[in-house]
Amino acid sequence: MTNKRTRVLILVYSTLLVMLKAPLFAQENQLLWTVNWSADGKYIAVGGDDQVLRIFDAVTFELIRSDSIGAGICRLRWHPAQHLLAVAATGDGTRIIDLDQDRDIRFAGVKNLGGRAIAWNHNGELLAIADYDGKVSIWTKNGNHLRTIEKEATKSYVAVDWHPKKNELIALSENIRIYDLEGNLLHLIKHRKEPVLMLCVKWHRSGNFFVIGDYGDYDYDYKPLLQFWHADGTLIRQITRSKAEYRNISWNGRGTRLATASDALRIWNKKGRLLYESQSDDLLWGVDWSPDGKYLITSSMEGHIRIWDNRGKLVRELNY
Repeated sequence: MTNKRTRVLILVYSTLLVMLKAPLFAQENQLLWTVNWSADGKYIAVGGDDQVLRIFDAVTFELIRSDSIGAGICRLRWHPAQHLLAVAATGDGTRIIDLDQDRDIRFAGVKNLGGRAIAWNHNGELLAIADYDGKVSIWTKNGNHLRTIEKEATKSYVAVDWHPKKNELIALSENIRIYDLEGNLLHLIKHRKEPVLMLCVKWHRSGNFFVIGDYGDYDYDYKPLLQFWHADGTLIRQITRSKAEYRNISWNGRGTRLATASDALRIWNKKGRLLYESQSDDLLWGVDWSPDGKYLITSSMEGHIRIWDNRGKLVRELNY
């Protein structure tokens, strides 16, 4: 057990080291970690290792804004009702961008708030930032600090998501942790017999269950897992279809389809039955649905940004 836990922590810190060194090879490494479609369907945000935040018009798919933020971008999340873009990034890159007012909102009293994951709560009044130090901090949409949930046994968090109806959140590392707004640990879930790094989590819109995707462990022949969990921590099902780690997952607006990014774009129904599978020529990292559920966007290890229809048929590649 100790050796396995050590391996997980080494993997986490190795990922961080790569991110911190990004300025040295930004011209060579075009890895795009994250994509996100705004709630009103007007904008698409994309970010990654080259430290450039790109915003596309989601109707014409033209690039309308390109800003260097001086830090590797790990996660992007649009506010559920406003043009506020939450950015999780290394170093001093974590911030909220108010697109309508053309301003950055920084987090009060904190320097170098490096974030690995970021998420708005159900009404957009609160923002959770999960960091490499193993803490989750909670902020208002104006950048004011509300609370920090201090680390427990974990060394780093890599994903965070709020319950869709109440102020509870999931934070992922080698285990699944569910907290309330006061920072009380409600559930600690060990998703495997041995710890394996998890990378993504999304609640279903019903709030009755959530889905996580993990890295797998190729030395021990542990295939990457996609797991469906009840809110009380009871495992519903697990799937080993992917040949590569699950980097990101996304539900469509109605909660009827789940898209996963790994060695292929896969679309599942809410019970975990595979509906469509579209191969990719490089590993997919980011994935998100359009608000109307007609399209998907993906980003990849080699810097490709692609639009797909809701059956996984490639529509076009975006130029930037």
